[in-house]
Amino acid sequence: MNGISRLLLGALVLGAACQGKPERSPEETAAIDSARAAANDSAAEVNSKELKIAGVMIGRQLGANDLIIDPTFQFAPTDTVFLSVATVGSPDSAALSAVVIGQNGKVVDSTSQTIKPKGRATTAFRNAPDKGWKPGTYRVTLYADGDSVDAKTFAVKK
Repeated sequence: MNGISRLLLGALVLGAACQGKPERSPEETAAIDSARAAANDSAAEVNSKELKIAGVMIGRQLGANDLIIDPTFQFAPTDTVFLSVATVGSPDSAALSAVVIGQNGKVVDSTSQTIKPKGRATTAFRNAPDKGWKPGTYRVTLYADGDSVDAKTFAVKK
């Protein structure tokens, strides 16, 4: 590149920098507006007195912050079935419970917790009948303040 080319290139770069903000396409503007609205909605949900279930995972092992680190729907008779429930909201308290129903329609195991979340939280449930799981298909239903909010089906194999 010769000296004149460099001078012209420098002038073009300087001219572009002096023009101010580049114009956004309608798609870019819409994406930015959507991201801002989602961030505002998320902040409102965190501070809401209403508890919302953000996600439910099932697996055989819990890690840090009560998150599932071995997700699965297949268990052995001696396994503990873990349920990790992510919530959003700041109610004074909320009652969460997990009820496991066997293939015969009868309650096999259940566990409950009263939580006092502040914003985003994760609550873990451990389900394991005293005598272990019989092979078959089970359904665990999660309740929040008495209302069914999610359900997962899992299988136990020999």
